[in-house]
Parts: sequence; structure tokens; C-alpha cells
Amino acid sequence: MIADETGKPLIQYAWEVANAAKTVSDVFIATDSDDIAEVCRTFGAVVIMTGEHPNGTSRIAEAVQNLECDVVVNMQGDEPELDPAVIDATVEALGENVMATAACSLQEEEFANENVVKAIVENGLAVDFTREAIEGSLRHIGLYVYQPEFLQTYVGMQPTQNEITRRLEQMRAIDNGFQIAVAMVEPQPGGIDTRDQYDDFVARMRVWYGPGTP
Repeated sequence: MIADETGKPLIQYAWEVANAAKTVSDVFIATDSDDIAEVCRTFGAVVIMTGEHPNGTSRIAEAVQNLECDVVVNMQGDEPELDPAVIDATVEALGENVMATAACSLQEEEFANENVVKAIVENGLAVDFTREAIEGSLRHIGLYVYQPEFLQTYVGMQPTQNEITRRLEQMRAIDNGFQIAVAMVEPQPGGIDTRDQYDDFVARMRVWYGPGTP
């Protein structure tokens, strides 16, 4: 999150994306890391310190429990190249549902990659999420929008077997009968989860912004 070989920390790019979304009025960075918090404050971010959490949804639930808001957007800090329009589309897709996310078409090289989460979507709603190669699946984009009250419902439920074995937090909602709306969007760059992916990101920044980029 605080790697800065492009001249600014990785998490700052995600923070800028969130601030650029038209449907977002306030942006906070929720973390349990003092190092991340210190870096984020240097570029003007408002930081909410939390305890340790098993997933992002439970962390967000703690972060916003004393905030008044219409909806809550959970954007991961490792999505520096996400189009802000994806956030807006996902907020719009939420409607009367308790939760929404986004998906796009799968690239051929992503189909059999278990690190790429797939969504099975029917009539605009997610019916399943998997890491397996399933015909007709879409690439899940790790962005969530919630009705605020649902976050406290979520943390009150026990983790499900699918959530644990698939390592997919959204399965807790699916397995308990809650509907997740899905915004269909244009293909997006993937998140930055490994050193190789970060090196590729740095290279892209240098191409886009010129050799003056650190």
C-alpha cells in the first residue's frame, strides 16, 4: 500500500479514484496499520483506525458505525487504476438491494486463473462467486456498495463454509439469502497483489507520464 516507486504511494492512487467518483461525497481510509495511516495523512487523507479484521467488509462495518451516510462504498486500496465511473455504476445498481458489486467480461488468460474471482450473474443479480473456470462467468471487480444497516447485519452473521473455503467474503451474504446487485462495466485493470504486478504498474506509469516519473 505504501510502495512509492512512481513518486507517490500506491494507496494514494485508489484514494484519488474514490474522490473522482461523482456519487461519493466523503472518502476515508480505514486501516489498522500505523505505517499506512502515517503515509496517508501526508497526502491529505482522512484516516479511520480500526482493529484487525478478517476481511474488508467487517473492517468497513467498524469504520462507518458512527458515521451518517446514505450508502457505503468499499473500494480496496490495491485498485489504483479503477475507473471512477465503475463506482458510480455500482452505486446506481444498488437500488433497493442491501449490497452491490461490479463485473466485466473475462479475458481468455483470466479464465483458468484461480486468483481471478468469477461472478455468476442472472438478471442483474449475483447468484454465485467462484475461483473456478465456469462457462459464462464474468470477472468480479473487488468493489462493494452497501446499505449502511446491512454492514452490521453482515458482521452479526457467522462465516459460511463457502466463504472460508473459497476465501470470498461476499459468499456470507449469498449463503444467507441476501441479493447482491451487479453493475456490468467495461473491462478494468486488475488489482495490485504481487511484486510483479506492482512492477508492471510502475512501468505503465512511466509510459503514460514519461521518463521523469521516478
